[in-house]
Amino acid sequence: MLRSKGALSDIGPRGWSGFLPLVGALSLLLPLAILIVRGDWNLLLGIGAGAFVLYSLVIRPYFLTVATLAIFVGAAMPIVNQAGVLTQLRWAMLFALAFTLLLTSAVRGTGSSWHPTHVSLALFVVFAAISSSYSPNSLMTLLKTASFGSLVLAAVLYGRLEARQGSGGQCQLFEPLYWCAVLVALGCILSHLHLLPHSQGSFSTRYFQGPFGNPNSLGAFVSLVAPVLLLRIFDPLHKRGPEPYANVALAISSLVFLLMSRSRAGILGTILGCGWWLYFSYRKAFRAFLGGVAVCGVITWAYFPGYLKSLDEVYLRKGGAYVLQSREDLWGASWNAAKDSPVIGVGFGAAKGYSEDWELGFATSGASREKGSSYLALIEEVGVIGFGLLMAPLAWALIGAADRLSRLRTRHPPAAEFWSTLTLSACLVGGLGNAFSEAWLTAAGFFTTVIFWMAFGVLASRLAAPSPGPSLQ
Repeated sequence: MLRSKGALSDIGPRGWSGFLPLVGALSLLLPLAILIVRGDWNLLLGIGAGAFVLYSLVIRPYFLTVATLAIFVGAAMPIVNQAGVLTQLRWAMLFALAFTLLLTSAVRGTGSSWHPTHVSLALFVVFAAISSSYSPNSLMTLLKTASFGSLVLAAVLYGRLEARQGSGGQCQLFEPLYWCAVLVALGCILSHLHLLPHSQGSFSTRYFQGPFGNPNSLGAFVSLVAPVLLLRIFDPLHKRGPEPYANVALAISSLVFLLMSRSRAGILGTILGCGWWLYFSYRKAFRAFLGGVAVCGVITWAYFPGYLKSLDEVYLRKGGAYVLQSREDLWGASWNAAKDSPVIGVGFGAAKGYSEDWELGFATSGASREKGSSYLALIEEVGVIGFGLLMAPLAWALIGAADRLSRLRTRHPPAAEFWSTLTLSACLVGGLGNAFSEAWLTAAGFFTTVIFWMAFGVLASRLAAPSPGPSLQ
């Protein structure tokens, strides 16, 4: 795969690399010594988090980004996140990443200008903070605004750093996403073999839950990374040795586990994201796929009505009387709350009647009701004003990506920029499709939210940068 040399590989204070082993040793030994002497886990956590923030100043942003993604994904896996340690550490990782990228950007510069989409996101964060003045729980709204603002800042700055050398190179974000997909697939295999403990939640006996202990989390993850797996299969730069066969096996296993989870939002998002990817990359294959699906549907309807009925019960109605039975009450509650304050909302990240009693902590579980759609949740929390401020950059990114892809398709062979723009935009499409019936789009503590906005930050910066000429193919 092509890599953009110099974009991220040399980011970090020069001359400090010799101190990395010493700083790393102190970061580990000092908290350990305190634990042995005093047995104070809270003090251990505080000093460990502070040591990591200092350590992050000498870690190159790319590796810090990889570590952040790994910890957020691990925090969602019960078998990895023993005693909830990663649940707390993920916030230190997020703030350290934002701080490090901000410092690097200030010291080194990015060579790219700010775009109106960045301004729109900044206005959304400001508006979300202002909503704390009328939120049911001002402190919770401010903390959620700070965490989401840190995520957006980190995503935008990371994208700008990747765009330093222009948009012609392959996206470095794909590599950690690919290996996250490998780890999740291994976790799914172990879970299917009953080698991982099962969750005791409402999904434990009905659906395949995977390593996340929740089928909807597995569906959201596959929705976002499926285009990356397609890239690894079809990108001609990867056709060497046994790797293509391993990539095909990984993609097939991810699809099988997605179907086993019966996550309708995950299946919808995966279809939309992969459809976008195939439409712009292999138009003939996309048409053949649609034609094949239509023919199979007609044959199944005409000759195997019982099988079609079974699919409807298993994947659409999921045992309910109709398709949206499980989402009707959730959407109705959000819609009724949104009608009370449709312009400015009730407060970012909050819900009246649920959030008033929340006190400072690392988690907000139980402080809000479940919201079955990211879009309805946005309108409920920040009204149509906040909804417009957040959706405008996403709409611009997808429209801009479609326009650039249409122009880049005329090149033979397509440039590395084409594959990066295609896959990043497909990840966004898959995520937005999944977010239609899952409320995670602004939940900074959820791992798919981090993946989604990091992909947006890179895509937006690439679209804002001038398109390279044919010599960068």
